[in-house]
Amino acid sequence: MTMVTIGVLLVVLCGIIEGVAQLFFKKSALAVEKKRSWVGAGIVLFILQALLYTGALQFVEISTAFPIGSISYVVVAVLSQQLLKEPVTRARWFGICLIMAGVTLLAAQP
Repeated sequence: MTMVTIGVLLVVLCGIIEGVAQLFFKKSALAVEKKRSWVGAGIVLFILQALLYTGALQFVEISTAFPIGSISYVVVAVLSQQLLKEPVTRARWFGICLIMAGVTLLAAQP
């Protein structure tokens, strides 16, 4: 496994972490009694994401890493539909497919 591959995988992991953190913030808006817990968990995940992303930038160019981070949009859409029962329209799924295609192209470049 090359260093660039490690960097790309770290950026993808950061996108997943960011998506989960966004879900926690949404939960904080819905669950008034546990608002602080959800916000705190989201902040912790954002700090973790920032540290991992900074490490990933040692291995991959930022012009590649930043767009790959858009995988968080996909994570948010899937998790919000599955866990929060939010609707995801056909147009959004099409956009998600385009994001995935773009992320794949960026991650696959030499």
